Amino acid sequence: MSTATHAASGQRTPLPHELAVEVVERKGVGHPDTLADGIAELASIRYSRHCLDVAGAVLHHNLDKVAVLGGRAAFTDTDGVYDRPLRVIFGGRISTSFAGRPLLVREILEQAAVDHLRAALPGFDRVRLEIRHQTTDSSKFPHWFAPRSLDDLPERSRAFSNDTAYLVGSAPRTAAETMVLLAEAWFRRQAWAGSDIKALAVRDGKDWTVTVCVPALAGHLATSAAFDDVVTASARELTSVLAHRLPGRVQMVCNTRGSRTGPISAQYFTLSGSAVDYGEDGLVGRGNARIGVINGAHLAGNEATFGKNPAYHVGKVGGWLADMAARAVAEEFGPCRVGLLWRNGAAYDQPASIEITTANEAPTGQAEELVRATLARTDWLDDLLSGRYLPKVEAVEDLLADLDQVPR
Repeated sequence: MSTATHAASGQRTPLPHELAVEVVERKGVGHPDTLADGIAELASIRYSRHCLDVAGAVLHHNLDKVAVLGGRAAFTDTDGVYDRPLRVIFGGRISTSFAGRPLLVREILEQAAVDHLRAALPGFDRVRLEIRHQTTDSSKFPHWFAPRSLDDLPERSRAFSNDTAYLVGSAPRTAAETMVLLAEAWFRRQAWAGSDIKALAVRDGKDWTVTVCVPALAGHLATSAAFDDVVTASARELTSVLAHRLPGRVQMVCNTRGSRTGPISAQYFTLSGSAVDYGEDGLVGRGNARIGVINGAHLAGNEATFGKNPAYHVGKVGGWLADMAARAVAEEFGPCRVGLLWRNGAAYDQPASIEITTANEAPTGQAEELVRATLARTDWLDDLLSGRYLPKVEAVEDLLADLDQVPR
């Protein structure tokens, strides 16, 4: 067991909020990659619940290979119609039966796709949709995806990492992370705005630049000038709100390729609320991390969480444990990062390494004790099935309250 515990006074890699420059990105709920993440996660949750009802345990599946392939809308000056469907393709592997009894796999997956798209796309009713199934039950183990009984689920008696992986948890959010979530939430509550909002925040010392790309939703605005006016007004209001909460200069930059001339359909204009109208594609794991943002300063790997088996898969369970451990450490010692490495086949309370970085000095061993206490937990399934990692737009009021508390 290799364990390294770092305190603020020691030699360590800085935490994100301590860097001179921090860059954070958020792909909004309507972004094609986030749509794929959300469909995969909801499908896994629904399937897992079905398995619990039928078999009393979550059966083997990995639905982290969902693809959202963009459709095509033919636009008029102020409207449009879909003439090529949006396609959702389910890949990955999944158990289709238990003890010889078929499971409702196709029905569950298809309804999950429809329900998530309806929730994420304000113009979903304008979309033509096709769903394709390319999942398999291929395995060198004959009963891995066709279990005869619960005895064919070896992880039930001892949960263990199914792969070698490095997972990082951090807490609390940095101001830059909260900023990109706030930018999405701020624009998303506007009736004229679609949901495929991308925000990128750059904190340079105490100065902030937030670049936002926000789409217009068909049926609300008639001209490019009107679109520019509402985007500019919303950005100005948000800048004013932030100026009272943040030190330094705050600059909002919106729709950098936009124009006040020409038909509104020539701008970032959508029927569904997303660039899937233009044929843009999305894949699981290409967008936000499980914390909802992209922040390279966390030193995390690229382990996708969405759609993975919540009973034992290291990409999901290991991520949850890292997040819970970081929360426990942060409550005692302030901002922190917890890195955990598991080797294939290792019990979750026996990682190969534990790395702890804290902003405030932690007495020797105390932070590690908190991490190890977290690793002894086995209650992750209910929390994961509650939708902890489903993509969502958070409330503006909650994010503003968070911004008042997070380190800068």
